[in-house]
Amino acid sequence: MVTIKQQETSAGRVLNSSLQEDPDAPFRKKFGAKWDEYRRNWAAASRMEYRPDFPLFVRFETKFRCNLHCKMCVHGHPDLEKGYSYAGEMDFKTYCRLIDECAEHKCPSIGMNHANEPLLDKDLIERINYATKRGIMDIHMNTNAMLLTEEMSKKLLDTGLTRLCFSVDALTYETYKKIRVDADYNKVMANIDTFLNLKIKRNIELPATRVSLVLQEDNKHEVESFREYWVSKVDYVAIQRYVPISPFDQEENDARAHATSFSPKEGKQKCSYAWESLFIHGDGLALPCAAHRARKIAVGNIHKNSLYEIWNSPAMEELRKKHKEGNLEGLRLCPTCIQ
Repeated sequence: MVTIKQQETSAGRVLNSSLQEDPDAPFRKKFGAKWDEYRRNWAAASRMEYRPDFPLFVRFETKFRCNLHCKMCVHGHPDLEKGYSYAGEMDFKTYCRLIDECAEHKCPSIGMNHANEPLLDKDLIERINYATKRGIMDIHMNTNAMLLTEEMSKKLLDTGLTRLCFSVDALTYETYKKIRVDADYNKVMANIDTFLNLKIKRNIELPATRVSLVLQEDNKHEVESFREYWVSKVDYVAIQRYVPISPFDQEENDARAHATSFSPKEGKQKCSYAWESLFIHGDGLALPCAAHRARKIAVGNIHKNSLYEIWNSPAMEELRKKHKEGNLEGLRLCPTCIQ
């Protein structure tokens, strides 16, 4: 009988399932002891026991743009975009400056998107290659796979990308079309299969692949069948916690502001983002977490301060202090996000 191993990540936000005996083995083979040190530091940071002097993970959203309008995402609700969207994008020169700073501080990991679709970025391949050249170990990317052509798959496999997550959110066509608006279920499934087959043909272990489901009312009945279908095809299957799109600044009758926060893990939630990560948007705003409305609690701007200065700012220290104490009084977003 095949055993599915489960691993909780990032303080209960994600529950990964895998058939692999040692999911870290391909990374350890490539990066050696540096990988183990990174993962030890990440685990300690997630427990709020280790406060690095520079983020362990920097996620870049180069522009506010997506080709889908999924119901659980701000892109699916145009009336909410004014609280999240921004003009402009992160040019390649600015991105390289930030990657250079990450390299200087030996930051082990970056992400190529936040709430945007990275395959819409014409400079994506060059961005990944530059980060690889500067010695960033772990390079993540999430995609809805609509634009993942065979040609793009080949290009991505030629970069230093180490993790690729396919955001799917449903197993069946009927459920998929309820959630991932404007997407083509058959095209997405075919594109993912093409990527996975190309990886097999090349006989390579990285990038590690993951398929994810954000747990919602519309798909909760498919969780087990989703996991069983994908677990033998990809390296991980992720069931992710759903947080309401609009936790504040909305009318009392806006159901989105009071949606149930589904979680793959029972019990009280906690948040360790402030010990782990920074999120940088295309207009330069620096955010402390992945929440849809985190622009409301921005902690700095990369056009005014370095990543190091933002990470060590009073705003970040205040977040760490309150989360460590479990006292979120006075914080605008956090109490509604992790309730």
